[in-house]
Amino acid sequence: MSDIDKVYPTGLTIAESQEIHSSLIQGTQIFGMIAAFAHLLAYIYSPWLK
Repeated sequence: MSDIDKVYPTGLTIAESQEIHSSLIQGTQIFGMIAAFAHLLAYIYSPWLK
């Protein structure tokens, strides 16, 4: 019989799913900040769109 605490396709509990999701969101935000900073540096130090 299936466990009622598990989420169907992954087999994770709700708490485990939320933990993974929050880590994924935080990693995406950090990546986005690094990418924005890299684009700012590329704009400053190159004749990009000038």
